[in-house]
Amino acid sequence: MTEPARKSRRWWRITKRVVLSLFIIAVLLIFGVFPYWLAGIVSHASTRPVDRKMTETPATYGAEFKDVHFQAMDGVDLSGWLLPSRGKRVTIVYSHGLFRSRRELLERAVDLWKLGYGALLYDSRNHGESGPAKVTLGYAERLDAEGAVRFLRDIEKTPDRIVLFGISMGAAAALLAAAETPDVAAVISDSSFLTFEDTTTHHVRLFLRLPAFPMANELIFLIERRAGFDGAKLDALSAVQHLGEKPVMFIAAARDRRMPPEIARRLYENSASSRSDLLVIDGPGAEVHAHGYQANPGVYITRVAAFLASAVGN
Repeated sequence: MTEPARKSRRWWRITKRVVLSLFIIAVLLIFGVFPYWLAGIVSHASTRPVDRKMTETPATYGAEFKDVHFQAMDGVDLSGWLLPSRGKRVTIVYSHGLFRSRRELLERAVDLWKLGYGALLYDSRNHGESGPAKVTLGYAERLDAEGAVRFLRDIEKTPDRIVLFGISMGAAAALLAAAETPDVAAVISDSSFLTFEDTTTHHVRLFLRLPAFPMANELIFLIERRAGFDGAKLDALSAVQHLGEKPVMFIAAARDRRMPPEIARRLYENSASSRSDLLVIDGPGAEVHAHGYQANPGVYITRVAAFLASAVGN
């Protein structure tokens, strides 16, 4: 064999080894390091920087309130604002979404407060001014909502009927909490997901353009391990089925790709209450996740108020 031929074969072997090594590294990064890193982001999620810069309080919108502190059912310290009810004898507990804070729901809470409904807005665990804890996308967060109900009853001694109002992760937490808490009169679920497995699979396909297997399976396994919970129990659909006659309003932004209206419709169809309601709302920004209120605030508040009048009266 000539010298040039030997050199060519040697370079070809080197090239194959380099390509194979790069392929192995890429596979390890994509299906090993990346899922572990992403699971860490989820399990340690906190309020995003842009929200931490917000300074609005209920007073910004002309509402009276007081700062409150209470504990979730598992002892996590939570911070919030309490706006007293004014004639409706109903207080609404507001649970925000992942990476957000109590300010996500502030404007609509004040809109409803002006109609007479009390409000308890709080920062979920590991978010805003509340205490540290692992984030579980709604499973442990249900204990935050349940702690808010206990606070209203045992500490504030309110005789008001209590409604849970959640958005995105907070909506799933509200549904799970209502299924465990007889003292909850009704629920408003804005942009909830169906199950942990369903939403993980959907987001892998939507954002990563990858098939569910094996990425979604890895993420489910790693998030469960890093956050320390059983993902099979994070099931909003099952919670709705266990609510019985408890009325629920399901809300979705018409063009939300993350939590599309089909999810709200399916949850609504599984509610046994004749007083449950479904609102799919369109308008500017309805393609943004959980932006039904921003798309049409007037319709949003009018329909929510009508639901509350039907579900819990005055």
